[in-house]
Amino acid sequence: MFTDPNHTQQVLRVALVTPFVYGLGVVAGTPLPFVSAMLFSTFTLKMRTPPPFAVVLVLTLSMTLLPLAFAGISDVLSQYPYLMVGFVVLVLFHAFRLQSVPKLAIFGVLLQTFAIMLPMATGESELAGEALAGAFAVNGVMAFSGLYLAFALFPERSVAERAAPQPPGPEDPLDRTRNAAVAALVMLPVFSMLLTFSLSSAMRVLFTIAIVLTSLSRRDARETGAESVLSAILAGAVAVAFSVLYTLWPQPGAALLSMAFLGLLVVPRAFAGRNQGAVALAIPLVWVLIGTAEGNTLSKTLEWCLYSIIGVVYAVWARELILSTLGWRSAFPRPPKHIGDDRKTWSFRSTQMGSQRRE
Repeated sequence: MFTDPNHTQQVLRVALVTPFVYGLGVVAGTPLPFVSAMLFSTFTLKMRTPPPFAVVLVLTLSMTLLPLAFAGISDVLSQYPYLMVGFVVLVLFHAFRLQSVPKLAIFGVLLQTFAIMLPMATGESELAGEALAGAFAVNGVMAFSGLYLAFALFPERSVAERAAPQPPGPEDPLDRTRNAAVAALVMLPVFSMLLTFSLSSAMRVLFTIAIVLTSLSRRDARETGAESVLSAILAGAVAVAFSVLYTLWPQPGAALLSMAFLGLLVVPRAFAGRNQGAVALAIPLVWVLIGTAEGNTLSKTLEWCLYSIIGVVYAVWARELILSTLGWRSAFPRPPKHIGDDRKTWSFRSTQMGSQRRE
């Protein structure tokens, strides 16, 4: 089942512990328990060693304080739509800039996630924004607690493997600033439209655009777009399979066993194979689909696939338009197409959360 022994323990952590984290949240009555599973699977997919306590403490504080700060600011600015949009675009600019620095990428992803979700939720209801902020804090603590349990159950083994090259990325501060500015400008019209018409159900478009924009400066547009769409299809397929299994055996324990079984089938593909990038993106999305589809996973999957296609097409087109208008095309050379072993290069992010990897 495990094609690469270097990742066996990592596969077991993602496949077997993630359902336990989700189930614990459901039993404890935690709001939005799928958030803890999404965060946990995102972190375990990229972590080979347990995180230092100081890092976990900083991330936990970030998960607690950032949502509360966003909820408070969104509440104040909700009466002034233009100021709200300007504030969010400024935050997105800094979030994209942080994501180009590997050590700070996770903070950029968190910042971006809160900047997209919380203003949309607060626009519908002030109580919804506050509840969402509290849910993120609680689920963040559960996800980070689950990390230590996962590494205690499945400790990393020392297996000889070749050193992975560092992921490419703009290191010049000017390049990072230009990339972030272009990405923020691309996000501006779509975010403004969704916020104006309270279309929170279409947030998937914003997250798809963010994923594509983060990767476009380093990878071919067609590969990036195909990976984003394929991840939604794969996540939907697993969610539908889970729904079928749960219908046949509607017991909580059976549901956890079903997800563990599906995880053992799917998670190894995130570390090997031609579509490993899409599979890695799909794994956190599975939990979001299960937690938000309310039993109708098939229609939700079709909706997400449509939103993903719209997001990919818009991100590629709008970025090219802005580069041409500003005369910055020469500053952003097209990334070379992957050939040979380079085809296995992939970049990883969730949901909106991630980092770049190379096999």
